[in-house]
Amino acid sequence: MLTDNVALALGLWRTDALIRRRLEGPLGGGHGIGYTDFVILTELASVVGGRLRPVDLANRLQLTASGVTRAVLPLAKIGLVAREAHDRDARASYVSITQAGRTRVEEAMITVERVVAEIVSPLSRVDRLTLLGSLERLGY
Repeated sequence: MLTDNVALALGLWRTDALIRRRLEGPLGGGHGIGYTDFVILTELASVVGGRLRPVDLANRLQLTASGVTRAVLPLAKIGLVAREAHDRDARASYVSITQAGRTRVEEAMITVERVVAEIVSPLSRVDRLTLLGSLERLGY
């Protein structure tokens, strides 16, 4: 018999897998980015100045620094993010979202909204807000 915590972990994993499967690459709607790309661009777009150090981006997304580096390279190649040198430390750098990246994430947001709305349609608005509030209390 599963404990509540194990059942919750499995439910969260399955829900994440369903969302990823429906949104993975490229996102439906011809946006040319995958779900992980969307998450990275959304995170960058949400911060003042639109830029973060790769290690800070990794921490915010619960990824490894090398994972962020690998994910950012193709986004930089197609001009959705830019890598910037630190003003005072040559060893440090930033990843910033470009205007093209902002435009792409805004376009993809419509698809993400539609897909997630379909997935959570069995939940009432109150249930969705309660779930969101619970996740926010966990720090995610």
